[in-house]
Amino acid sequence: MPNIEENHEDFPQHLCKMCGKCCKAITTPYTYEELVELANEGQEEAKVFIEIFKRYDSVEDAKKAVPDHVENILNELKKNPEFDESKIAFFYCPHLNDNNLCSIHETRPDCCRRAPRNGWSLFPPGCGFKGWQFQQRERVKYNVRKLKETLMDFELLKDDTILPSSNITVREAREKILEKISVWEKYGASYW
Repeated sequence: MPNIEENHEDFPQHLCKMCGKCCKAITTPYTYEELVELANEGQEEAKVFIEIFKRYDSVEDAKKAVPDHVENILNELKKNPEFDESKIAFFYCPHLNDNNLCSIHETRPDCCRRAPRNGWSLFPPGCGFKGWQFQQRERVKYNVRKLKETLMDFELLKDDTILPSSNITVREAREKILEKISVWEKYGASYW
């Protein structure tokens, strides 16, 4: 089966233009309250996020700091009819110095080491990662299509057939494939 996971070791960090905008306006799919709750439940990434980043008092404050990036993010999020701007929280990194360099670079958290997270990350206008983003999206789309081809091949087999290459049943393999594809549904995988 094709691997559709992101390989964070392949990030071309040399493409970063060091504008600092992505560190000055950060958001998550969670409200601030949800992040705090996740952190309190022991979710490590939420804990680190809450500890490292500082929250803007309002979306307007984030817009004042990085207007083009915040507008870009909001415009993208507004494409979802369920988006509620009153629930979004923007954050900034207090460890970014005046030269847009990370003052804790050697000990920065994993969420920073893995940024940009994937080809669907929302980049500031003019970001050096745009070409990389296109390549990442196309690679994931290609791999999802290959998985869908495998699902079509499985239609010719009985569910309880053991696949010699993996020693699991067709049913189990189908479930694994559907699980891998489902991660990308929010980006349109059902149409690829």
